[in-house]
Amino acid sequence: MRLWHHLLGVALLISALPACSTGASAPPQPAAKPAVVANVRDDGNLALLAGKFRNAGRAPISIVQLGDSHTAADLFSGELRKLLQARYGDGGIGLVPASPVPGIRNDRVIVTSERRQWELVSARNQQSSQFPLGGYLSLPVVDRPGVKIQARDPDAQRYRISALYQATRSSTLVANGSQRRMLPATNGEWRFSPAFINLGLPVQLSVEGVQGVALGGWYIQGQKNAGVTYSSLGINGARLEVVDKWQAGWQGTLKALRPDLVILAYGTNEAFDDKLDLALYQSQLEATLARLRQEMPKAAILLVGPPDSIKQRKAASCAARQPQPLASVIRIQRQAAQKYKALFWDWQAEMGGPCSIVAWQASGLGRPDLVHLTAEGYRKSAAMLYAYLKGQLGLR
Repeated sequence: MRLWHHLLGVALLISALPACSTGASAPPQPAAKPAVVANVRDDGNLALLAGKFRNAGRAPISIVQLGDSHTAADLFSGELRKLLQARYGDGGIGLVPASPVPGIRNDRVIVTSERRQWELVSARNQQSSQFPLGGYLSLPVVDRPGVKIQARDPDAQRYRISALYQATRSSTLVANGSQRRMLPATNGEWRFSPAFINLGLPVQLSVEGVQGVALGGWYIQGQKNAGVTYSSLGINGARLEVVDKWQAGWQGTLKALRPDLVILAYGTNEAFDDKLDLALYQSQLEATLARLRQEMPKAAILLVGPPDSIKQRKAASCAARQPQPLASVIRIQRQAAQKYKALFWDWQAEMGGPCSIVAWQASGLGRPDLVHLTAEGYRKSAAMLYAYLKGQLGLR
């Protein structure tokens, strides 16, 4: 930790995290309810998004999903990415963590690094004033730290790759030991570096001149600047409030990705908190939606409700077996989506309603914890969401 201080001049406070909590030390006070942003189209920009899909062969479509463990595994989002890219073109892999993150995966690539080249700071259970969009901060601990990014499956595509970085002084990014890009100082802001062009996978990336440098991710886009790019940014155990731990202005990084669709997929961890302050949760959700509408008035927004789950296995009734705030969390999300002209996909209802996770688990679609799904369960859910999106957008 002393090395982190030397490199960045930032104090990090590490704290323990309960299994279904973001680790926030105390809930923030409720904010005043913001007004609905008026410059969003009446349809929530769905016609704009539908037009992008119909023109996908000639223009890019950017999708960014933020969420909890259901997102972090990139099975649910990964299958939706596959379905969209198969139909509307493969625009690239999106934003991935800068260094390996235990417990999460990306469906398209594997990020590896030699031991002790990076210190990972996670918004899941640590504190920092520098968390970027996504909540993972990678700090160098050797003079020339590197990572290898390789395709999970055979991949002959060529990519443009840039780094999401922060630097107090100039340094250099190196690809495959020869190609170089300067990283100018950012004055405390997160920026994307100049991109490497025409790179294939696997690729070896490293940083020279590491003093004052922090990385937040790698943005991997296709060369053709067309088709769907789908960034899946999940944190195990996260609630929506985790975004309040990210550095102020993280919406600017999101805006730089030019998202046509922003997906918020939180709610399971809120539902498992028997002491959840529902009024505070509603205020947080509405504030987040209002800010997204303000920053990205041409983007569509989709709220993905939490899937069905069981907390009290031995309770007599279905209602008693469910996490007690679950129904209220779903209701609040539905109402907020309507207020802010966002789509709402009721995952629990699509599964079959309350306690349907039991039947899913019995048929091999749900895991024994009765909270998470199997790979096949996530794939089935993604297919249902894909059909819902096509229906809402009027796509074939």
